[in-house]
Amino acid sequence: MPFLKELSFIIFYVFFLSLPVLSQQEKQSPLTVKYTPAQLKADAEILKNVTLAMHPAIGIYNTRSHYENQFNNFINELNDSLTEKQFRIRTKLLIDDIHCGHTEAILSKAYYKAAAKLSYNFSPYFFIPVKEKVFVLAGIDKKKDTLLKKGTEIVEINGIAVDSMLRYCKRIISTDGFNETGKDHYVQLGFNAYYLSLFGRPDTFTVKYLSGKNVRTVKYPAIKLKTIPPLPIGPKTDSTYSHYRLAKMRFNYLDTDKKSFHLKIDAFSRKRTNKAYRRIFRKLEKNGTENLIIDLRNNGGGSLENSYNLLSYLIDTAQTQTLRTGIRSYPYKTHTHGNVFFKLMRFGFSMIAKKRTVNDTDNFVYTIKPRKKNHFNNKVYVLINGGSFSASCLVAAYLKMNKRTVFIGEETAGAMEGCNAGITPYYILPNTKAKIRMPAFRIVHDVCPKITGHGIMPDHQVSYTIKDILAKKDLEMLKVKELIKIK
Repeated sequence: MPFLKELSFIIFYVFFLSLPVLSQQEKQSPLTVKYTPAQLKADAEILKNVTLAMHPAIGIYNTRSHYENQFNNFINELNDSLTEKQFRIRTKLLIDDIHCGHTEAILSKAYYKAAAKLSYNFSPYFFIPVKEKVFVLAGIDKKKDTLLKKGTEIVEINGIAVDSMLRYCKRIISTDGFNETGKDHYVQLGFNAYYLSLFGRPDTFTVKYLSGKNVRTVKYPAIKLKTIPPLPIGPKTDSTYSHYRLAKMRFNYLDTDKKSFHLKIDAFSRKRTNKAYRRIFRKLEKNGTENLIIDLRNNGGGSLENSYNLLSYLIDTAQTQTLRTGIRSYPYKTHTHGNVFFKLMRFGFSMIAKKRTVNDTDNFVYTIKPRKKNHFNNKVYVLINGGSFSASCLVAAYLKMNKRTVFIGEETAGAMEGCNAGITPYYILPNTKAKIRMPAFRIVHDVCPKITGHGIMPDHQVSYTIKDILAKKDLEMLKVKELIKIK
């Protein structure tokens, strides 16, 4: 039929005309595609609405009107097309003003998937920031001769002064309150990726460094890597230590008399922790252990239940902690999931804690009770640093009130008064598909009713130099051994 022939021709013609367009869209990588100002503003508007509707930090470190103005200014300034990465960096600069280490802007799955297929330019040297300066830590390839020696102070990388780099890197790292040690810690660990991601990946590196009192310049080619190797920092793990791998703990006595016990908790795991604590504290009781060293360095947190369990062996009197939320359900549910888990958590805490509602805010007050069996009643030493965050700061805050406890290290990244966590849904922005991690609860450490904006402070401050780092010293453990007189 002529009509069918004509229709077939039209379909054939439209199909092949559309092929170049489809092909062009398929070739458009998530790494390079740009989003219009209208798309970015729409995503930013959702971010604003969700944050103001549910974020428990609003009103803690600054007023609601302050954040309304910040978000409005952010949206009004989105007048250029941006890639997802560029939008994420701007978002992270905005989020830092909330002063919450649990709030994060994360790239989309599509972006990470595309990035994983590529190799990137890296400098063949590990650089490490120490006290606002940057030094050479090591060469990535140990077999090759190095142009830059270990410990060399770096002044400038690819035309940018390193102090400027450090300041900018710290602005995209969020910590609780006004804490700086957490920013210093994460910049130190991640600087080799940060400066390349933020300031470019050239084929040739031009580096200025100090030689005596003179500034010299060296140029060298980049190396291609899919990922940067682990940073070779810190002493090697002692092979004599025993492990509870699922519980993420390792431990050992520091002396033959079994008077001083070192317990390193890498994270507050949800697996096999009850059994691990029962065995450990039974061992301490049996051996008459006098000193317990709890190592919370680089512990980013984890399970509340685990934290409460550990504290029950250590605190002398019952203490309360409050989980506070101003929402009954996730707002803007079309952009997130997991509302059922939030409901279950609210229900679970209502069963084990006392619920108290003030205005529109529900408070769940949980009591941490000391155990009678195998309770540790002797001296406790707690090691902390800028990597101690979230649940590890919960434990540290409550032990700080205990007169038997001595703290060694540096200020924690988590705040003394508590944090925003409990359960943290991810909101996916509809245009860029970037993910925003948004806490649903305010966890209040009732032992610190005042807002300090700072972490748990050590009784004995420890500060590393580049020489200490290159020598792989463990200054916190050296200080503990000095205090308890172990050679």
